[in-house]
Amino acid sequence: MTQRSREEAIQQDVRDLHSLGYAQELFRSMGGFSNFAISFSIISILTGAVILYDYGLAWAGTAASLIGWPLVTLFVLAIAASMAEVASAYPTAGGLYYWASRMKGVAWGWWTAWLNLIGQFAIVAGIAYAAAQFLNVAIVSPVLSTFHITYGNTTEFIKAGDVPILTGALVTMGVLLAICLILNIAGINLVALLNQVSVWWHIAIVAAVVILVFLLGKPDQSGMTLFAVQPQDHGGSWANSLPFGINFSYGAAITYPLFFAFMFSLLQANWTYTGYDASAHVAEETIGARVSSAWGIFLSVAVSAVVGYVFLFALTTHLPNLSALFPADLAKADPDKLSTYYFGGAYTVFETLKYNLATVGQLLGAGIAVAMSFCTLSSIASAGRMLFAFSRDDGVPGSSWLKKVSHRYRTPANSLVTIVVVAFLFTMAAFIVGALGSAGGGGIAIAIVTAISTIFLYAAYAVPIYLGLTTNGWRSEQVWSLGRWSRPVAILALAWIAVLLVLFSFPTSGNISWPFMAGTVVLLLVYYFAWARARFKGPRVMGGETELTEIEREFDAAARELEGPAPA
Repeated sequence: MTQRSREEAIQQDVRDLHSLGYAQELFRSMGGFSNFAISFSIISILTGAVILYDYGLAWAGTAASLIGWPLVTLFVLAIAASMAEVASAYPTAGGLYYWASRMKGVAWGWWTAWLNLIGQFAIVAGIAYAAAQFLNVAIVSPVLSTFHITYGNTTEFIKAGDVPILTGALVTMGVLLAICLILNIAGINLVALLNQVSVWWHIAIVAAVVILVFLLGKPDQSGMTLFAVQPQDHGGSWANSLPFGINFSYGAAITYPLFFAFMFSLLQANWTYTGYDASAHVAEETIGARVSSAWGIFLSVAVSAVVGYVFLFALTTHLPNLSALFPADLAKADPDKLSTYYFGGAYTVFETLKYNLATVGQLLGAGIAVAMSFCTLSSIASAGRMLFAFSRDDGVPGSSWLKKVSHRYRTPANSLVTIVVVAFLFTMAAFIVGALGSAGGGGIAIAIVTAISTIFLYAAYAVPIYLGLTTNGWRSEQVWSLGRWSRPVAILALAWIAVLLVLFSFPTSGNISWPFMAGTVVLLLVYYFAWARARFKGPRVMGGETELTEIEREFDAAARELEGPAPA
């Protein structure tokens, strides 16, 4: 068989998009590696696994990483494989929303879209906030201290009484979001290039950490047993009041089964494994989208699984004494040395690198901060496409503005701006909720945004997986298949999603994900029955072949006009 040229592949992709009713408004230039790279960058083992490393230790000790990571990986691979099958049938931006609409109907698509969209807002918020914290710890604060300027995550700029409203972490987050927004608007070619750099950057930093820690690292001083469930926060200053009258508390005597502590610690791994639907969201900008998007979803999880476990194993077998990070008396502890479980900062990973490698460890910490920044860039790109696709079908208020595409850059600029603004406001709200509690704002903000993004994204993932299991019409379109394993894998995927939706909704340690989820569903129910049920029509056909081609010609003509006349 003769291999298709790049141009022939693009023409086939455009025909596939036309068959779904849409014109090629976005710029199709991403190859298969770039498609994989955006999901790999959003998963970012150097973001989720780092910023929630303290969280895992707090709940379950070394078992959170050494047992929890491979356990969650098994289930997430099943979820990714099931999603990849459907992605190969419907290669369009918006991904899950369009899949559900085609497989079952408008109402299914609408609910999938809103679950995904809320999750997208939350994941951008969580990633950007985590990146800002680590940037401050590893780069910003050390640099400014040389000029005798004190600036860190807990630096307070605006307060309402005793409640901090704007902190150093939020300021750095705002600056990072603004930079990533500008880069995203500038065009998919730039984003694709930076995503490719991100892949190799992640691998290089992980390789450096693993090799140097094993060659030059110091003996473990944590006092923990490898693979054992040993919660590290024994402050006794907080308690969890859970539904149905169940009360868990820490103290001299642990009054709940360690199994539950281990299960809660799985948020570390499961939040890391979010956002890989990005490969579907950029399908309209990918060459060979049917196959590339499917492999991008699956391989981003598979590669992250291996690289992530090696990284976590190196850290977990070379920990310093953790008494300064998980002090017995929280009231007397230095807030700049507390775990992210309470106040944010990812200090265990950073302190572990410094303990083992001194100055080189600090430099590697700076490298991790850069990796988190790449992750922020990629998450905005994915979320912006999802909002654009839903707005293109008039699914959200302000759709006429949100669905506009920049003629200069062929990017959904208005949707990208909206994602960034809402994500920042979402984080501020989560931070204030945390600050009103007794544990402090930063750590609780992390718990809130990570749990909420995990819950809503996986709820959105569940819908097309369930519909793929219960309908067959889409199978005639798929080109990536699990064969006879398709249904068993989908059942395993749905079973784990059911578990995590309950598990991460528990209001542990100030996490408001359960009431937030309940309140959001109520609001969506009101919105759906009051407006969307009668007015929302689902995926819209933009026109016939002639109309779609004309739209594409207008974009090409606008691009030529912006480029100016050709040189004589």
